[in-house]
Amino acid sequence: MKTIKKETELTFHGLNEDKIIFIIKVTIICFLLSLSGSGFLAQNSSEKIKPLFSTGISSTGNGHGAFYSLNLGISKGRNAFSAGPVIQQCSMKTQGIKVEYSRVLTVDTSYKHESGMKDLLQLNFFSSIQYTNKLQLSNSVLREENLIWGDKKQDLNKIRLSTGELIMGFEFYVNITNQISWKNYAGASVYYHFNYSETLDHQRMAPTLSLGTGICFFIQ
Repeated sequence: MKTIKKETELTFHGLNEDKIIFIIKVTIICFLLSLSGSGFLAQNSSEKIKPLFSTGISSTGNGHGAFYSLNLGISKGRNAFSAGPVIQQCSMKTQGIKVEYSRVLTVDTSYKHESGMKDLLQLNFFSSIQYTNKLQLSNSVLREENLIWGDKKQDLNKIRLSTGELIMGFEFYVNITNQISWKNYAGASVYYHFNYSETLDHQRMAPTLSLGTGICFFIQ
């Protein structure tokens, strides 16, 4: 007896899976080019490299819910690069990492004069890559899936998905001092579940919205 497996093609406003994979590849290339083209790694730059630390919380539609982040990095002129672990809020498990690049878009006098004060408000462009390994679905997604499937699908809470995500957007900073900034950001993202095997209402891959807030500490 032959079993016919029904496969669904992911679509989002006319984008199929192949097109979304292409978008992911282009985003990775743009991320790498932004680092090389920003002068961040230039040896002849007069700007000093300074350490930074940031912490915050963010959420997207990737199905895992909110994440806490703890990033260490360096800043040079208008550019900053950081990386660190992410912690899933609902499980409090640290099974992922996030790498982020940002660039100041607004005029900031502190980059011209070391004694100058930063502007109170600041706008940045940012892009990030995040990977998490075998994490559960968030409580809200589980509730939605249980309402849809009822008794047809058992043990949805045992599903563990490994997920990659690319995010690009803008950060809005409120510079409390030259060393401490409160940031809020919004961006467009694309996520992909690598080990997706169970058919769910939550899709394997899709564009979504990313929102977050946090505190940054710049060491002078």
